Amino acid sequence: MAGQELDAARPSLVILYGRRRVGKSRFLRELGKSRKEIYFQATRVSSLLNLEQFKIEVANILGALPVLESLPSWEGVFYYIAEHTRNNPGLLITIDEFPYLLDGDPALPSILQKFWDSGAPADGGLKLILCGSSISQMQDLLAERNPLYGRQTLSLDMKQLPLTDVARFFPKYDAEAIISTYAIFGGIPHYLQLCNPDVPLKDNVVRLLLTETGTLVDEPNTLLQTELHEPGFYSSVLAAIADGCNTTSEIASRLGVRVEKITSYAAKLVALHLISNTKSLDVDEKVRNRRFRLDDSLISFWHRFVRPSLTAISGGFGEEVYRHVVAPGFSEYMGIAFEAIALEYARIHIQEKLGLHAKELGQIWGHSDFDIDVAGRLLNGEYFYGECKWTNADIDMGHLRQLRERSERTRYGRGTAGKHFLLFSKAGFSTDLIDFAKDETRRVHLLTPNDLVRPNQ
Repeated sequence: MAGQELDAARPSLVILYGRRRVGKSRFLRELGKSRKEIYFQATRVSSLLNLEQFKIEVANILGALPVLESLPSWEGVFYYIAEHTRNNPGLLITIDEFPYLLDGDPALPSILQKFWDSGAPADGGLKLILCGSSISQMQDLLAERNPLYGRQTLSLDMKQLPLTDVARFFPKYDAEAIISTYAIFGGIPHYLQLCNPDVPLKDNVVRLLLTETGTLVDEPNTLLQTELHEPGFYSSVLAAIADGCNTTSEIASRLGVRVEKITSYAAKLVALHLISNTKSLDVDEKVRNRRFRLDDSLISFWHRFVRPSLTAISGGFGEEVYRHVVAPGFSEYMGIAFEAIALEYARIHIQEKLGLHAKELGQIWGHSDFDIDVAGRLLNGEYFYGECKWTNADIDMGHLRQLRERSERTRYGRGTAGKHFLLFSKAGFSTDLIDFAKDETRRVHLLTPNDLVRPNQ
């Protein structure tokens, strides 16, 4: 998508954002490989110092001329670049960590608006990418109140890598180990590159998370400190959710603050893709039946196993923490993580399995005696329901009967024909269930770890 935009015979203004470590800078460098590009990495210094460094990068590509060196403002440099773009059609300007420039010069969006509206970028089809990790500031560029509103030709919210891409980092791991790795490190390229694919997952966990000098032992705190004010309170909100508080009132009660305070702080964590706030599919939109859930795998693992063990980790007992804390509790942890992984599979690959895209997707909860791990509706109106089991026991016909019964007890799709049933199992399936599912008219789909990791094989 981004490549097509940059190939278009017109000026482009691209807004790219996403949390730190998600791979934005690498993505930008790949985009610029086959193009003439002025790449500038902004830093947290004064606007004047950033401008001087930007002019150096411009000179490196367009040549060092006295007129460029004498330009005193961002506006002048942008017009200088536009003038030279006539002889360099499609010239790409990439400004990474754009919010750092805004800290020193809040008027920069207005300057860019004036420059863009002047028509100067059109002469040579100038391409401008503004990129940043401060999601709120980057999203603000797209807001109606911002001077750049409506000028962007493409906006990209860069997310973590999906499970299928994570598998490429670990060619020697089996599917179960890849899913377990994903449940700990997520799809953040930086974290995955820190892992050694030639050693067992346990060794990577101990080295990176359970050692006092481990690269990721304090990563959740570092992330919050670089992204947000009051990182301690945000960390407390995440800790409460990790401990099972999944409503605004429960979190507020746990932390001893007003509900209104949690609402505003949680919204920022949602924007960073660290948590999600969803409702059960079988309730009306107006019903206040929403749950918070941690969406960042490393933060989930850290709060479950690392944070309570920091004293032992500081004492050099990482191996013992893994043996006595992580190993005994990991199956339960994976039971919850596997639901999110199954939901992601359904979101990305449901068409390959059921033949149509999903119109909506989520979970069903709030009933006194049952939840449904995966549920949704296809574009043709048919419904699907899924059960996830990360245990050493096979899923059998009893599980299927139970799922079918629950599909009739929920309001979501009750009484409709043509339902699909998806069963996700770590261990596998009983022989009678496998035989039963072979008849495609029964619409029973059996999914193993290998199906999730390598869906096209």
